[in-house]
Amino acid sequence: MSRNPLEREQTTFCRICEATCGMRVRVRENRVVAIEPDREHVTSRGYACIKGTRFAEVQHSPDRVLHPMKRVGDAWHRISWDEAIGEIGAKIRTLVASHGPDTLAHFMGSPAGATTLAPPIQQAFLSGLGSKQTYGVGSVDCNNKFRVNQELYGSPFRLAFPDVPHTRFLMLLGSNPSVSNTSLVHLPHSIQALREVVRRGGRVVFVNPRRTETAQAVGEHVPIRPDTDVFFLAAFVRELIHTGGIDRERVLRHMTGLAELERVVAPWTPERQERVTGVPAGVLRELAGAHAASGASALYLSTGVNQGTHGTLCYWLLEAANAISGNLDRRGGTLIGRGIVDMPAEAKKQGRFERPDRTPIGALPSVVDTFPVGVLADQILSREAERVTALIVWASNPVLGCPNPSGRLERALGELELLVSIDLFRNETGDLAHYFLPTTTFLERADIPYAIQTMCGSQPVRYVHYTDPVLEPPPDVREEWWIYTRLAQACGVKLFDSRLADAFFRWIAHFAHARFGRSLALRPGTLIGWMLARSGLGGRRKHLRDHPHGLLLDPNRPGDFLGSERVLTADRKVHLAPPDFVRETGRLEADWSRELERRDALKLISKRERASMNSWLRNAPGYVKERSNHLHIHPEDAARAGVADGDTALITSAFGKVEAPVRVTDEVMPRTVALPHGWGHAAARGLTLARDHAGVNSNLLAGDGVDNTEALSGMSHLSGIEVSVRRSGAAARPA
Repeated sequence: MSRNPLEREQTTFCRICEATCGMRVRVRENRVVAIEPDREHVTSRGYACIKGTRFAEVQHSPDRVLHPMKRVGDAWHRISWDEAIGEIGAKIRTLVASHGPDTLAHFMGSPAGATTLAPPIQQAFLSGLGSKQTYGVGSVDCNNKFRVNQELYGSPFRLAFPDVPHTRFLMLLGSNPSVSNTSLVHLPHSIQALREVVRRGGRVVFVNPRRTETAQAVGEHVPIRPDTDVFFLAAFVRELIHTGGIDRERVLRHMTGLAELERVVAPWTPERQERVTGVPAGVLRELAGAHAASGASALYLSTGVNQGTHGTLCYWLLEAANAISGNLDRRGGTLIGRGIVDMPAEAKKQGRFERPDRTPIGALPSVVDTFPVGVLADQILSREAERVTALIVWASNPVLGCPNPSGRLERALGELELLVSIDLFRNETGDLAHYFLPTTTFLERADIPYAIQTMCGSQPVRYVHYTDPVLEPPPDVREEWWIYTRLAQACGVKLFDSRLADAFFRWIAHFAHARFGRSLALRPGTLIGWMLARSGLGGRRKHLRDHPHGLLLDPNRPGDFLGSERVLTADRKVHLAPPDFVRETGRLEADWSRELERRDALKLISKRERASMNSWLRNAPGYVKERSNHLHIHPEDAARAGVADGDTALITSAFGKVEAPVRVTDEVMPRTVALPHGWGHAAARGLTLARDHAGVNSNLLAGDGVDNTEALSGMSHLSGIEVSVRRSGAAARPA
């Protein structure tokens, strides 16, 4: 960056996704002039995608809300923080007195996971109030992984990840790292990392219904019919066992349940899975053999599989394959890293993130102390005593991001007696709210990277980075930790069930924005410094400030997990055959028969886009180039449906219908259509640009309720949905 005496430059890191790429930000008069990748950052080393480098358009968007707002009828009015907090607190107290604490629910979006201090205070607020009605985007994204980690390794946050810098065979299912990076794993500049695997003589294989941007850039592509991965993985595990591709001595020493696992996968031969997946038996055998023979192999799956009907079984079988082949806790295989503090062990001792509660409707499980969003509409619309009447939504837009069959969730939110949105913009969900509370961007707060990385250790290259705020926030905007502290006070809640802790947080919240008292307040950065001091890094924030591009830590060590106290199951062994998972495999025969019978049906998958992130980055010109998302369809299916490139198609499922322009492409396999998610802003009064580039909401085609929610982890079924397609206005043709 060129220097200007009126400008200052500061290093920081992006918090849009888990890649947390290093950035250099140039600022003048508290406005961002430019954002560029930090070439000296210890892990990203000059890489950052458009989502981070164009963030100034979000930061200074004219649509950003800068004052607390209250809706009266259809009109929004500015109010003070004292009025907003006081009125919300009074309404919550009234509703809780009438209906009990579970009448208040909370919904947390993915950007909320990128801030360090607010989540524990938010959790303390709900816990102090007595409400267990916590929801989040994990049940449309990744809760299947947390459930499997809990059963196999004893903690939802013992997350195994590929040792990419050393692997010789890497197979990825339902993943597109060049667009979305890698879910729950820190892997910036993923294309370069994957190309390096190939350069040193290894293989990278993508199993996916679509030839993704990543598969076009590196590696091999194996097409698979949407939502059939469970049959592929069952056959893969069977092939490993059948051909001797497992380390039995290692399994006997460190694991339990091999015989039961072997029994479960026995029926699923490569030939049988081929009939529904379309993956040739010979290809599967070759892949399993390569995985077993390389001596440094890793399997990884992501959102495209997570959102299917068997996301939990898929991740279980994948983790089992890594474990029994000897690749778990092996250099070049999959590792379970160390965080700067051992948050999973600490949480285990405190009984956190392992609540046994089930949803009042459907008895679905709580995963990482959150309920499945698929039953949220039911919980609101219910007329039973435990119905939800109030909801706080933090950094999310469930109207677009969650299953919303024919707008059912949107209608349910409209019936709430209290809806509060804590966010940057008044999105579709925020427009339904009664109160809008504006919060800071990541450039306006002190932070360290995601807890899943720094506290749980899901980093192929271990590092830590501290950043001070780059900008001063607008005067009437507040950080989330402050908002939840004040809400707790207004509701009469004692934070952390401790008079001392409660008094401490009230004190810093009181002085944080007081005109004459800010010098007395402990800033959030001070609290982060105390947390870092516990990690043994020394010097608190000062030590990390001396490393503005991040600080490399001791590398991950293979061989330090199995047989150690880091395995958090009761017997300190990996459990290969959790009883709930084994029972759920009883459904596979019927599901296989249904897949065979319906193998000619069109199936809809989702699709991420390089310049966007779910629904929340679609309100800045640098992120939106087209006026709509497109339905991607194979030429054979386009001809069968009577649509051509540029036509408008009517897409119909059992739950709803939408119209979208068509893009004919052989990137998707036959009998598969893809529709990018996160669009559908036609009614977004608070999003000027997004409203003019509205597109359609793919989740209007998804079902909700118990029947469309996976029983093991509460994941919503958002991928592999059967649809019909025809040209808009044309008569329907036979499928």
